[in-house]
Amino acid sequence: MSPRLLEAYCNEDMTFDQLSAFTISDEHEAQERVWNELPRWNRYASTIRSALAGEGVRASHKRLKFLGGLDAYEAAGGTVRRDLFDDKEGGFAVDVVKLDALVAAKLESAAKAVKAEGWKWVEIRPDVSYDTFQAYGRRYPEQVPLSEAEQAELDQLTAQYDELAESIEAEAVDEGANAKIEEIDKRITGLQDSTEIYAPEAFRDQRRDRHADQPRRCADRAWCCAARG
Repeated sequence: MSPRLLEAYCNEDMTFDQLSAFTISDEHEAQERVWNELPRWNRYASTIRSALAGEGVRASHKRLKFLGGLDAYEAAGGTVRRDLFDDKEGGFAVDVVKLDALVAAKLESAAKAVKAEGWKWVEIRPDVSYDTFQAYGRRYPEQVPLSEAEQAELDQLTAQYDELAESIEAEAVDEGANAKIEEIDKRITGLQDSTEIYAPEAFRDQRRDRHADQPRRCADRAWCCAARG
């Protein structure tokens, strides 16, 4: 066992289950790399064992889907193992530590967008259990109508989007059509999002966890929990 990991255990920075998981490998360098590079929220004993054993993560796993598939992981420098006759699943991501680092980076980016809304803290997790949700309150936004001008713009943009989409499908457009439809879609999304707001009282509720003085909401799309004080 790596002396550094034993020191972490003695300092109570590591649980016994985590320490035991490292016994699957005698390579101290590999042990320390896994411990240092795995995100704190994913230092489960099972994850440590998988990382050291090189078992790999199947291409159909939600972490790889979240990244954009096995090709996105491979393009970022991840090692891939493919079974010769396995066309259905598409192979495995071998470097679990690399995979988790990429997932963490993408989650951090999503969390920044949530925090920009004004929430006081943002916490990211790759998996959210029912018990985790139980520790948090859930607040839903209120619906507010668009102004007449905004509604007119939305209707016009929607018509343009539908027209462009049909033209693209029929391959009857120029090269700039895809960029234009993306720009229209972004504006439509912005207008639709503006119809949802959180009432001030949503931030004054109290819950029973370590952030008990801070109301919070859970953002499913970004797999993060956020609070605003």
